Parts: sequence; C-alpha cells; structure tokens
Amino acid sequence: MYGGQISGVGPRYCPSIEDKVVRFSEKNSHQVFLEPEGLQDSTVYPNGISTSLPESVQYEYVRTILGLEEVKILQPGYAIEYDYIDPRSLSLTLATRDVPTLFLAGQINGTTGYEEAAAQGLVAGLNAAHSALNKDPVFFGRTDSYIGVMLDDLVTNGVTEPYRMFTSRAEHRLSLRADNADQRLTPLGINLGIISSEQSKIFINKNKQILDGKAKLSSLFITPNEAEKKGIKIKKDGVRRTAFELLANQDTKFDQLQKIWPILKSIKKEISTQLARDALYSNYISRQVQDIEAIRRDEARIIPGDFDYHTIPSLSSELLAKLNLIRPENISQASRISGMTPVGLALILASLNKPYLKRAVRV
Repeated sequence: MYGGQISGVGPRYCPSIEDKVVRFSEKNSHQVFLEPEGLQDSTVYPNGISTSLPESVQYEYVRTILGLEEVKILQPGYAIEYDYIDPRSLSLTLATRDVPTLFLAGQINGTTGYEEAAAQGLVAGLNAAHSALNKDPVFFGRTDSYIGVMLDDLVTNGVTEPYRMFTSRAEHRLSLRADNADQRLTPLGINLGIISSEQSKIFINKNKQILDGKAKLSSLFITPNEAEKKGIKIKKDGVRRTAFELLANQDTKFDQLQKIWPILKSIKKEISTQLARDALYSNYISRQVQDIEAIRRDEARIIPGDFDYHTIPSLSSELLAKLNLIRPENISQASRISGMTPVGLALILASLNKPYLKRAVRV
C-alpha cells in the first residue's frame, strides 16, 4: 500500500495495521481481537492486523503477540484493489439506468462490509425477480429502513471512498431501531410473499399483543398524587396520566405498573420490554413523526424518468447539470443533492404539478 503498487482508496473503517501505524502514530499499541472461526475449528482470525506486508514480516510481528509466539499462518494477509461503478448510475432498485434489466449489488457499487452487500443483494434480487415477472418495483424508504438510507446515499451522492452504513447517516434513527425492525419491515415482506407462513403467524401474533398491551396501558389512568404514593415521581401538575405515559419516564419500571394495576401481569415479558422501549422513545418520536410525514409527502411525488429539467424556468445552470446527472427519482432524493435550494425544489414541484404531467404515488 505504501510502496505505490496500490493506488485505490482503502476502506476508512477497516484500516490495515500499516495504515494504523501511519494514521495513528501517537499510539503506543493497537488492539487485536483473536476470533475463533468456529466451534469445531481450531483456526483463529486475528482481527485488527489486516495487512499487505511481505509474508516474512507478517510472521515476525504476529509472533510478537502474547500467546502467538509459535503460531502458524494458514493464509497470509493481503490487500485488494477493486474498481467500482459510479452508484449514481443506478436507480433505487439497484438497476442500472442504461440497462434497466441489469441489477448490481455489493462492492461493485462502491460499498464495503458484509451487511451492506447482503442488504443490496436483497434489494437487487427482489427487483430483478419483479422485473422478470413484470411486477412493480420494490422500494425501501429512507424513513423506514437503513437499507433505504444506504440506497438513497449511494444513488444520490455517489462515493469517494468505500461506503459503510452508520446509524449517524439516518435522520430518523430513533425510529429505525433494532428492536422494532420486524414491525417496520415484516409487513412489507408479507405483502411481497417472501415471509414464511409460520413466521407471518409469529409476527401477527406478536404485533397483536403489542397493540393490545399498548391499548391496555393507555386505558389506565392515575393522578400525580396517587402515583407518588405508589413510589412513582412525576410532575405535580394535576394532570392525570396513562400507564403508558408513566412508562415514558426513564425511572419507571414495568413491574411498578404491574403492582399498581395487576391486570398488566398478563402481558408477557417480551411484549412488556417492547412496550417499555416504545414508551421511552414516544415523546421524541411523536415530534419526529411529523418530520417523517412531511418527507413522505415529498417521497410520494415521483419524478418521471424522462422529466425534462430544461423546461423549468429560472433553474440555475449548476442545479440543471446536477439534476440531469443524478436524475433523482423523487422530490426527497432531489432535496439532498448538493447545492439544492428551497427555491429549486419549489420550481421542480411547480412543474410536476402542471396538469398535463402524469403523476405517480409511491405506497
């Protein structure tokens, strides 16, 4: 890498040991995690020292690690340099714009990481199948999933280095939590027919229990004075609160509510845990929902693939060039183009609202 044979930009978040030494020269040490490859496998992967140094040098430094003095290397480390297509040449279905029946997924789109590749494989596979069967394309929204965030980032902004998906990239990460992933995406999977009947039953049953549990919590009221007598401290404003609102308080535990209202003991532990999380985030999410709905209204406005931006008066030449290059598929995507202005969006929306333009709505 530092000898000049490799010129490509390596993944920022998976640096080699030589890259760490150069970039973090002030450090006296670097962590190495010894990860067993399997329960019945004696092979160990030393995570943290990926390298492209000569094999002889690898033997020398690996054997300086405590416990690895006599280690044998089954596969020396190596560096790779790969080319990729500009992901801005793809649509949100991961179809190439020039060859609509060609779908791409993984590192060829400028990403790094197994999870990123798997997510793209899911999207490309679904849409390739739907294309072959003449079915409607499958879209993942930015407000509904991290998959949607990643796809929108890639096809809107492109990449300057291997892309990784981080929670910080999502504007609505309070809603995109690991604990509610099934609630967000399983209904889509069921509608697409890619969820087994057994899994569908499990999800529907769980979802019903969550809805019933929340309804039960929302039907139970208590005053601030009564709550204080039960050991729950809330603001003494005279306002009666529901059990669900009490649960939104970080210091309130579900078992406390069960002591006040024994009827809540019928709620299973798994469901009560989910309800507690939903309640804890509810105040923040209620504000976020308004933002999400506003974005969804924008996302519902599809920009036709053959839309002629040259027909929009007063659009700057800079925005005109970017819009023609990126070809955003919806208003939300257009809003994240570098240099896009509120005036520019208003002009596009005004043009889309013209009666002779056929409009589509994304569900």
